[in-house]
Amino acid sequence: KHWRVYTPPNPALDSMADMYARGKGEDALALHALESTHGCTKLIDVTLEAGDVLFVPAGFPHTTDTAEEEKGEGSAEDKEDATSIHLTFNLDTHVWDLDILSARRLALARAGVPDTALGQTRDTDNRYVGQANLLPSKIRADLFEALPLGLLEDDDVGAAMVDQVAANLERISLQVDETTASAVPASVWKETVIRLRQQGMELYDIHRDMHLAAIDEGRIRKTELEMTAHLTGEALERARAMTPEKMQRLSLFRVRDYYEKINASKGALINWSKTGTAVTDDGGVAASVVGLPANWEYTAPLQVGDEVEADLGGAFFPARVSAVTGNTYSVEYFDGDKDTGLERSMIKLMKPPAAASDEDELDIGDTTGLTPKEIKKLKKKAQKRAEKRAKK
Repeated sequence: KHWRVYTPPNPALDSMADMYARGKGEDALALHALESTHGCTKLIDVTLEAGDVLFVPAGFPHTTDTAEEEKGEGSAEDKEDATSIHLTFNLDTHVWDLDILSARRLALARAGVPDTALGQTRDTDNRYVGQANLLPSKIRADLFEALPLGLLEDDDVGAAMVDQVAANLERISLQVDETTASAVPASVWKETVIRLRQQGMELYDIHRDMHLAAIDEGRIRKTELEMTAHLTGEALERARAMTPEKMQRLSLFRVRDYYEKINASKGALINWSKTGTAVTDDGGVAASVVGLPANWEYTAPLQVGDEVEADLGGAFFPARVSAVTGNTYSVEYFDGDKDTGLERSMIKLMKPPAAASDEDELDIGDTTGLTPKEIKKLKKKAQKRAEKRAKK
């Protein structure tokens, strides 16, 4: 297979482009424009043979095509496309918050310091776009760097790396913006690295259990085949028919149980950074979800544009609601793929339903003559009182 690999696009040319999503979904990254428009340089132009391995760092555009092989001696007409297949493994550390940029963001939130330098402070904001892409290239490279190998090891080696990683996190954060970094207590940098290490180890355990379950499933299938090997005709067809139970097992390593564990772990990390206080998009205290059913994520009404996670073959992936048709929904996934006819139970709403009606019902007294800012403060206080009452 013929591979061409290029240096990453110049982030300053399009600061709102996510380097990890270039060329995916609606992000057009035409091959002919890589060098002329996006500032890329070709690094590799090579044909891989059977058994070869190629490492492509995240964010490096690449393209492949199947090499031709000779059918025999003669002209170009005697060539045909070779049959080729390759297996890809992704190491997406940024997905799991295991990089300096994510650690900095968590540390600032933990310390209650607004990120006036980079912004992107809401949970739903993409931290890999915007001002971060306009930093000097060396600082940006350090900021986007993954946490070092070994940190997640459950031994003395991993624990011994915490101080070094914390010092590096603080150093890079100071280079990004001295004002915000200086406002973070020294202890918070280390606390953040310790918490991220805990998070990474939790995710490692979840993935390990997930793959062990897949191995067990493989053994079950082998046993089932052996048990039905003596059958023939219709009896064999019935025994090996694809039942709903077997369909669910086909995606055992992606089922909701494991995905929910991952989401719970990531949610706990965000809550830790906020010291247990839910925060709204504008920095205020979020409306309480008290009164909503326990499974509101899978039952609350959906609207076009809602950020969700949708069931794709047993796994839930980030998506956006693109259409509502009766009791079914259409979604567009993060990579541009689309799906239609999804039932409500197949879609997880990522944020509680808008709480505007709840705020309207809050008793804040007479607001005549008050400014919008003063009314907002009163609503926050009333919301806190309501939350306290709900917990009693």
